[in-house]
Amino acid sequence: MSQNTNLKEIERKANQYHGDGLIDIAIGFVILLAGIAEIFDQTSLAGIWVVLWLPIMISAKKSITVPRMRYIDFTPKAQWKVKLVIVTVVLAVAVLFTLGLVVFTKNEILPPWLTAWLREYSRMVWPAALVGVGWLIALATGVKRLYAYAALAVIAFASGYWFNFDFPLLFTLLGAVIVLSGIVVLVRFMRKYPVLEGRQSG
Repeated sequence: MSQNTNLKEIERKANQYHGDGLIDIAIGFVILLAGIAEIFDQTSLAGIWVVLWLPIMISAKKSITVPRMRYIDFTPKAQWKVKLVIVTVVLAVAVLFTLGLVVFTKNEILPPWLTAWLREYSRMVWPAALVGVGWLIALATGVKRLYAYAALAVIAFASGYWFNFDFPLLFTLLGAVIVLSGIVVLVRFMRKYPVLEGRQSG
């Protein structure tokens, strides 16, 4: 019984530990697939990853992170703070998605002037909103790398706006950079905390 309790505590810590680079890879794939979906006009591709990323992340945490948590001195943040920001992020994404549907499906719920403004400046409004969501995720997790990604996104989208670069391509490149960064962090994590033979369980 105590062994199961100990394992659950380790899994809980592993889910809140982000020094393994898995959160970088997950976020990067979302952005990467969003860009690819826009390029090929297949928006359902991005939706597939959104549905699959949670079970994939849980599986990766169990197989990669959990066996190494026994050797890491890590104290999770207060649960209520994490949950508060997670709820805020989910609500923000839901609002953005709904607003996007209203604006681009020619729905008349919003005032015409606001709809016209959002359409005209969509190349700045939506990326800026997504950067804000990324900042909230960084605040919730305490992962400083995510602030760097948000800053990189601001630079990329500002350059795209001022120099008329292709935004789907920028999304794709930004996602690829974040995925590669996450892979580097993951490799370093696995090398720093190798699973010793015979100590992977209990």
